[in-house]
Amino acid sequence: MTAWSPADDPTRKPVSPGFIAVYVLAQFGIWVALLTPVVITLALRVGAIASEAEKGRWLGVILAIGGFVALVVTPICGALSDRTRSRFGRRRPWLLGGLLVSGAGLLLLGSAPNLLLLGLGWIVCQAGFNAMQAACLPILPDVIPVRLQGRVAGLLGMTSTAGTFAGSWITQFTQSSDLLMFLAPFAITVAGIVTLCLILPDRPATADQGRSIGVGAMLRDIAAPFRDWDFSWAFGSRFLIMMAWSFLLTYQLFFLTDQLGLPRSDATQVMVKSMAIIASATIGISLIGGFITDWTGRRKPLVFLAAALEGAGFLTIALAASVDQFLVGVAMAGIGKGLYFAVDLALLAAILPSEQDRARDMGVFQIANSLPQSIAPAIAPVILMIGSTGGKDYAAIYFTGAVFALLGAFAIRPVRRSR
Repeated sequence: MTAWSPADDPTRKPVSPGFIAVYVLAQFGIWVALLTPVVITLALRVGAIASEAEKGRWLGVILAIGGFVALVVTPICGALSDRTRSRFGRRRPWLLGGLLVSGAGLLLLGSAPNLLLLGLGWIVCQAGFNAMQAACLPILPDVIPVRLQGRVAGLLGMTSTAGTFAGSWITQFTQSSDLLMFLAPFAITVAGIVTLCLILPDRPATADQGRSIGVGAMLRDIAAPFRDWDFSWAFGSRFLIMMAWSFLLTYQLFFLTDQLGLPRSDATQVMVKSMAIIASATIGISLIGGFITDWTGRRKPLVFLAAALEGAGFLTIALAASVDQFLVGVAMAGIGKGLYFAVDLALLAAILPSEQDRARDMGVFQIANSLPQSIAPAIAPVILMIGSTGGKDYAAIYFTGAVFALLGAFAIRPVRRSR
């Protein structure tokens, strides 16, 4: 496997602001239709079908199965996209195919009469959306010039947060219709992906890139990026950062009620403020961070700073004795998150091991986003038992998050092919 840098590509053409806007809209469209069910509408459907006592358990089961599907589908579809020899290009077939599959899954979610079909609908959705994601992310190194990758990565970095809020806002107007709850956000996906496919400069794989491989060879192929020093360290950094964030997002409510002693209704209001602060900080600093990294030409110092800020934020939360201190810690962590996701994606584009396997490598990298969401809840009970408050020492959760974030900061230092 030969190391490759986007700066080495002499055929890369300039891109217009209009193309960048459509690309960001397409990524936003994927997130708004995928995350709205995660945040609210899937829970509403489960609550309408399952009993009050069982709805929490069934929601967890459905989301966990969907998460596993995402973990498997993204690197496989990425590897297949790299090898697609269609005259429509390598990325378009997977973008449009994923669009059709995810649309079918959303229709099933909106009309499912029982939990089995609801779970099947979510599996189909995850397969479709992650196929689109596997083809959409490598457009950054495929098409965007190196001098613009930082600011475009910054724009992409804010789309998941913006999608979550947009989906929640749309849902308040669509709850009267089960189908409309799922399909209204999807209209944005359709507009973004179709427009992107119309203007995307996409070429089919060459004969060498388009080689067919069996299951064993596919598994070896997906493991191949980890033979690259820089990719492995960047993967480790993202994995550690996402472990920290999984703790923050999962245990805010329990920290507020059990650690700070707030009534549940007050804690819910604080969580609304917390999410608004995270969204504002993430979106604002993503834009600023992208411009800074393009202007300076440096990625690693900003990634290190971002991860360190997150760690400091988690530490502030762990030591918080009041709501105000808690929100200060959330703001610090949110600023770090926005800066990290703006710069880290640009750093990844610069250190991808192989030109011909960009989608595969970026799909494998997405495992570092998905896997911690399963691991963090699994190890949290052990962390809670470390404390002296009968298994409810939620400060220990945030101390652990701070450690993971700081380890994530140091994990980026050994990367060699990016400054």
